[in-house]
Amino acid sequence: MAIAGLTQEAAAIEQPGFEVAEEIGDLEIRRYEQQIVARTLVGSSFKEAGNEGFRRLAGYIFGNNDLDQKIAMTAPVRLTAAPQERAKEDEQFWVIFSMPSEYEFDELPQPDDTRVQVETMPIRYMAVLPYRGNWSEKRYRKHEAKLLSLLEDVSSWRITGEATWARYDPPFMPGFMRSNEVAIEVVPIVEGQ
Repeated sequence: MAIAGLTQEAAAIEQPGFEVAEEIGDLEIRRYEQQIVARTLVGSSFKEAGNEGFRRLAGYIFGNNDLDQKIAMTAPVRLTAAPQERAKEDEQFWVIFSMPSEYEFDELPQPDDTRVQVETMPIRYMAVLPYRGNWSEKRYRKHEAKLLSLLEDVSSWRITGEATWARYDPPFMPGFMRSNEVAIEVVPIVEGQ
């Protein structure tokens, strides 16, 4: 019974809306509408970047902003490698929270922490591979490799971004029940290009 309660509580958190444009085996190509996000760039290892970025963004939505305003938590928490940094010793990651859909950009408070940015993400298509399980980097990398491999066989979409890891559940959710995704931005290939 307790586990069922955890699942219902986690499911009540708002998630960004999308339309499935195409299903290709285990992949979904999703069209996401424009959305407002809070994000922060963290120079650290994969695991530490997620932890540090989460703390900064949680601070912002829990009132560390110019209006001392609380903002509802959404899911997922996303982690994306910053494209300009490739050397292992210089890893940088964007950690991203979506803002609740009830807000317009100019209604959101400004972060007190200058490392937190609020911005609008444009409409985009994402190739998404959902999976369940714990939050280890090894597990993420395994699914990232699978996503990239699956996309090699898809002739109608071209990769345009970096892989993103999306975590949907709170830390107290048992590892085997956690819903995760690995995703990457794609654009449709127009015939003749």
